[in-house]
Amino acid sequence: MTVSSMLRSNHVLVEIDGSLKRISLDNLADSAGQESILRQLAWGVPIKQSLQSGTNWGVLGNSLMWEEFKNNCGRYLLTNAGNCAKLNPGNSNVYADGTVLDETVGHIMAVFPKLYYLVKTDSITGLPVLWMSTLPIGGHSIGTCNDGDYNCIGAYHGSVISGKLTSRSGLIPTNTLTINSFFADAQANGSDFGLSSYDHHKLLAMCGLSEYGDTNIQAKLGYGVGGSTGVAWTTAVINLATGATKSLGDAFGKIDIDSPNGNAAELDCSHVSILGVEDSYNRIWNMLQNVYFGSSNNSGQAGTEAFIYQGNRLPTSAELAAVPAGNYRQLVRPAASSFIQHEIVGEYCDLIPSALGGGSTSYWSDFFGGNTTGQLCLWGGSADSGAHCGLVCVDSNSAFSDSYSNVGARLAYYGKLNFMQGKQLVASL
Repeated sequence: MTVSSMLRSNHVLVEIDGSLKRISLDNLADSAGQESILRQLAWGVPIKQSLQSGTNWGVLGNSLMWEEFKNNCGRYLLTNAGNCAKLNPGNSNVYADGTVLDETVGHIMAVFPKLYYLVKTDSITGLPVLWMSTLPIGGHSIGTCNDGDYNCIGAYHGSVISGKLTSRSGLIPTNTLTINSFFADAQANGSDFGLSSYDHHKLLAMCGLSEYGDTNIQAKLGYGVGGSTGVAWTTAVINLATGATKSLGDAFGKIDIDSPNGNAAELDCSHVSILGVEDSYNRIWNMLQNVYFGSSNNSGQAGTEAFIYQGNRLPTSAELAAVPAGNYRQLVRPAASSFIQHEIVGEYCDLIPSALGGGSTSYWSDFFGGNTTGQLCLWGGSADSGAHCGLVCVDSNSAFSDSYSNVGARLAYYGKLNFMQGKQLVASL
């Protein structure tokens, strides 16, 4: 029998040195620093940014647990009421139980279980290791739905239909709106809806590292719509419809395409999917909530701050000029633009650069755009950026009031998920 939650006083069985042992979750959390236990109950990626310029870092520990986590990720149809039903894992055109799918009754979302993570320095190598698990291992977790057990992010770039931001196939992603407009259109579905967050995209980066043990996601998975050279931002690119990866279902994978502009010099173009999330990089930039940058135009800010805040909301103008209300973390970001050599990482595995340098095939392989006045966080890169893009590609040059044709937003859900079969969901409508 599987369980969805456990008390810290409950016990789990673990195999240590060939013997079956019983340990409480409370003691497990206290003893999570013991590397032998972590290798049994977690998988890990050594963060080799200080050791080598090469992108192949490898994966440690319990690979079967990573496979278990992957198998519990994938695409669902979610209604505005919070009801959701699994789509076929290998074909997003139908529910998992075979029921006919009508996407117009909701949104196609990618659901991820809560991911526990711990960044700990290895006692032998001295390198930090990002450990991840389906079980509490100390450290922190990513679970953004209000029960804390799941994460729910749009499978497709968002499109505004009748004043509501939605995630469906066959639509052209909406652009040229401000983040405040995108957020209002997301909330038009209900108060539990918002935009994809800093934690969501950190989760996607963790999944990419877990699958490939390599920071160069473009070389391993696919370069994205803009390919390795970048494609000119034209109507042909803007008008690409969502849903090209429906045949991939819940998998990591790519669908190769010709250059959207028909230019032979534009190479390696593809639609990519990370466990059901389509084109998270190198198509259009994603505007993120739960993060913003300081500006030297504000008297209380130096212009090198990065603020990570909580809640399904955007910051007020007063917060943008100072610090977030409530609980928040404050980091330091570069003011220049270049490829990322080192990320902050630290206790929270923060994927904000701490040092720039390298290139598109070294260190973190992605680009950071920085200055001292931009406050809007853009993530992933657009098709005109080519090899600059990736799972940790970030831009901090834009104001919160800015809007662009190569920038959009992705729907997210922060409420409680009510899981059911496809036929039950259809009957409930």
